Amino acid sequence: MKIGFVGYGNMASAILSGLAKTDVVKRHEFFISNRSIDKIKDLDKRYGFKTSTDNSYVIKNAKDIIFICVKPQIFDEIAGTLKKMIQKDQLIVSIMAGKTIDYLEKKLGTKNIVRVMPNTPALVGAGISAVSASDKVKKDKKFNLVLDILKSTGNVEVVDEKYIPAITQVSGASPAWIFMMIEALADGGVECGLTRDMAYKFAMSAVYGSGKLALDKYKENKTHPGILKDMVTSPAGTTIEGVRVLEENGFRGAIIDAVLQSYTRSLEL
Repeated sequence: MKIGFVGYGNMASAILSGLAKTDVVKRHEFFISNRSIDKIKDLDKRYGFKTSTDNSYVIKNAKDIIFICVKPQIFDEIAGTLKKMIQKDQLIVSIMAGKTIDYLEKKLGTKNIVRVMPNTPALVGAGISAVSASDKVKKDKKFNLVLDILKSTGNVEVVDEKYIPAITQVSGASPAWIFMMIEALADGGVECGLTRDMAYKFAMSAVYGSGKLALDKYKENKTHPGILKDMVTSPAGTTIEGVRVLEENGFRGAIIDAVLQSYTRSLEL
């Protein structure tokens, strides 16, 4: 299989870094283009990937699957040129936020479209990608290869496209809010006398471990996060006191509002 990446940002980097650790596809079968040569100049030396600043190089050589990894606003600038070059049997995989399958079909002149919404934890192999495609595309053996490629960066869920705008907020935007919570937890620890280094390490580890525990228990027997929260809150203890303060300050409501406001904004773009 010959696979190409048009654009080399964080998500493309995460996917390719993950793939470099697997044998899903041979390294010399990857072709990457990016406007800045500085970002890709060492990829051939480090991984054996073929690189260029010319998108046509990728479209011409990657005859099976093309990942579109540019920013949405940049895509509008290059869509016309890509449309002229894309071959009828190539499967086009978009990781661009806000660009629907219908929009991409019209812009690129092909029905062979897969839409993917990854998130930044993919950079460390702990991401989750939502994947949508037509029933016809799902029957293409190349679609299963796309899923295998994405699995190198974490979990993968095939979903109806109508859910992607909400998923974009729940898993795509939420890392920013979680990083804010880590920062706030660390600030609280510093206020209580911890060094900044200690506070960050313990806050980060707690968030990482809590997420893994919640996901493992949910996969195991659909354990509700509220049950895990109750396991930590002893009667008249310190944790329940913190829960009370968070509830008084609208902790849950603020998170729900953040998701809803981000979702509304995404529909406006």
